[in-house]
Amino acid sequence: MRLDGRDLIAVGVNHNTAPVEVRERLAMPKELLGMHLKALIERGHARETVILSTCNRVEVYALVDQVEGGRAIHAYLSAAHGEGYSLGDHLYQHRGQEAVRHLFRVAASLDSLIVGEPQILGQLKSAYDVALENRAAGRVLNRVMRRAISVGKKVRTETTIGASKVSVGTAGVGLAKQVLGDLGGRHGLVVGAGELAELVAFSLKTQGVHDLVVVNRTAERAKALASKFGGRSVSFDAFEKELETVDVAVFSTASQQPILSREGIAPIMRRRRYRPLFLLDLSVPRNVSPDVQDVEGVYVFNIDDLEAVALKGREKRQEEAEVAETLVRTEAEKCYRSLDALNAAPLIGALTNRADDILAIERQRSHKLLADLTDQQRDAVVSMNRAVVKRLMHDPIRMARRLAEEGRTEELELLAEFFGLQIEELFTQEVE
Repeated sequence: MRLDGRDLIAVGVNHNTAPVEVRERLAMPKELLGMHLKALIERGHARETVILSTCNRVEVYALVDQVEGGRAIHAYLSAAHGEGYSLGDHLYQHRGQEAVRHLFRVAASLDSLIVGEPQILGQLKSAYDVALENRAAGRVLNRVMRRAISVGKKVRTETTIGASKVSVGTAGVGLAKQVLGDLGGRHGLVVGAGELAELVAFSLKTQGVHDLVVVNRTAERAKALASKFGGRSVSFDAFEKELETVDVAVFSTASQQPILSREGIAPIMRRRRYRPLFLLDLSVPRNVSPDVQDVEGVYVFNIDDLEAVALKGREKRQEEAEVAETLVRTEAEKCYRSLDALNAAPLIGALTNRADDILAIERQRSHKLLADLTDQQRDAVVSMNRAVVKRLMHDPIRMARRLAEEGRTEELELLAEFFGLQIEELFTQEVE
């Protein structure tokens, strides 16, 4: 593919390559994504970029100089993890068509912890929106991202991979059942009021949880979520008090620091007389400090502990996943090939401008001849001229797209020369 010495890459870590303690140090909250996008662009690490940061992955999709090859992005992510730290084998990189295929697999939830989960597509859309807001996505990533979102939808409509509504949240509730047994009549606490928290709340209620309490820093959001499931909301400062009576507590907030520590839970467990408490931490960075699990009676699970549950869901979806993989592979190949058509853009623009210039010159020459015509007659002549030129230019423009898409650079240059244009100059002007 001819992208003027540039290449498309995907660099990052996910639940398969890095444990949660690594991912949480790399996690980029939405409010800071713009800063990271601008840094990658302004420092020359990427020409275009989109950053996807979720509980299961932190990935940078970028258009980079082929010679540089993404090394600066590797260094940037390592620096984000900690000074002097190398992410080593945790980081992966895909290039060219494989980068497109990886992105499409992510969009189709084929690379998710829970294959078929629906949240990732919305997360990808959000990441792309932030890139657009910060003008970090250009002509290449715009095409690839839009196609990825389309393919993600296509997989969900043309396969049954997402037929049974499973998610990290519902899998976590299933894990709670394995630990505590029947959840009927139990008391539950949900800390957080986002989409994932809502899925957890729904699953808890369907499993028979009697009293459901919702906590969020924004009281209105907590109240709205609680009302959906006949529960109640309390202030964020009161969540530790609620831990004295609940059986299951699920944490899903955007806090960058733990909100529950060993020092905080120890007196609570004494007051509970060490009655079992199940804590599921779905946040990255983690909301529950790792040392909480050392307290007697507390069972702490995080996002990585759901792997066994995920494997069961993966086995059930394997047949549909294979169909989806084929679809993704085909679409990625088509999309990557189509990027070559972008090389026709400067030539097509120049051809269109040349046609407009000729029309303007001939209109000026015919000014006196058209002077005696009515406005309606003059407009008709102008419209006819435009239609003729458009018809004449249709085939050259279509040929330019085809030659570019097929990588036939020499023939594309000959076509440009036929119209008195130099494609190298056009391409240089277009990308600067």
